Amino acid sequence: MIILCTCTRQPRSGVGPGAAETFTPPPGSVVMFRGNPHHTFSGTGKVPRKVMLVWKFETGFILEGEKENRGVDPETIWRGIAWTGQPAFWGDTMVIGSCDSYLYCLDKNTGELFWKYKSGHSIKGSPTIYKRRVYVGSRDNHLHCVSLDDGSLIWKTRIGNDMDSSPCIIHDSVFVGGEDHHVYCFDADSGAVLWKTRVWGSVEASVAVADTCLYAGSSRGYLYCLSRTTGDILWKFWTGSDTDVSPVISGDTLYVGSEGGRLFCIDRLKGKQLWRYRTAGRVISTPALVDGRLYFGSGDGRMHCLTADSGKVVWKFRTDGGIWSSPCVTDSMIVVGSRSGKIYGISIDGDLVWSYPTGSLINATPVVLDGRIYCGSHDGFVYCLGEDTSEVSPEFPEDIEQ
Repeated sequence: MIILCTCTRQPRSGVGPGAAETFTPPPGSVVMFRGNPHHTFSGTGKVPRKVMLVWKFETGFILEGEKENRGVDPETIWRGIAWTGQPAFWGDTMVIGSCDSYLYCLDKNTGELFWKYKSGHSIKGSPTIYKRRVYVGSRDNHLHCVSLDDGSLIWKTRIGNDMDSSPCIIHDSVFVGGEDHHVYCFDADSGAVLWKTRVWGSVEASVAVADTCLYAGSSRGYLYCLSRTTGDILWKFWTGSDTDVSPVISGDTLYVGSEGGRLFCIDRLKGKQLWRYRTAGRVISTPALVDGRLYFGSGDGRMHCLTADSGKVVWKFRTDGGIWSSPCVTDSMIVVGSRSGKIYGISIDGDLVWSYPTGSLINATPVVLDGRIYCGSHDGFVYCLGEDTSEVSPEFPEDIEQ
């Protein structure tokens, strides 16, 4: 079944008007980038071994030169789902931002549109759902909070410049970075700034939080450890280049990459390097940590698999393009997008199982939930892929590359 949907209706699954007032996410929800404040969620359920298109949803585009976009280069087109671009899920309801300036709320099973909310410019980061509200940053220099029920604006708070960072929310506090060289803590109910800390460089990735500490990378080559309650800087670690990877935390260990092509393993309490690994391209892909192994992509076009304790290479797999997308790992499979425009299904041993071509490069992060894959592309579409149980797929033979 293939649905290209642009209709609007009210959401199901306890999200629409009159829904029970419960703030507990339904089973199967993924409410923030990489699932939790440690960034350790890597998908759940089965991964198709042979894929077919279940549905796709078309978003729009904006021209950078339009009046509301400050009159910059009229030839620049912002289209589709950008980095990091991971959808968030509340039960059967899916929320994703687009470069066309809209936040879209869809039925994850059919791709039907529930509502859309317009911000002032492109939405590049991943939205976060908390207490039936959706929080997302935009290139319009605001953090937006809208109702999950109908997409109505609850509040928006302005920062100095751009917000690609995806919110991390704990106990009514919204932790997020800005391209104005600050890390912020907002009140989730009102949007009031509780504290902000200036760092050296813009903060574009999602921050990670563990215990009383918050971790954030900056464009000037530092990983910062801040107090979660006050924003005070506790230590900083020199990565050597732009650090856009969202930190991944396991116990007292932290993993983070940089555009200098390195992946670092750090003692997160002391800010000391334990090991580092170098690739031939920049690292923007947030690693997946599963069963003692790290899986991440690089601008060199390869998926890298390392041992988490020592950084030893287990295998490398070459795709057709650089990888900004953060991989999703579950069911002995890896799902990741490439700047070649393909979504790849790779075995846990590093062998190609399938690839699915879209119409443009993929920087967005996929999610695997219960046998389906959700991923956006810069071609303007959000894709839902599922298991192809037919012997032959005569209707769309060009959609699958084996």
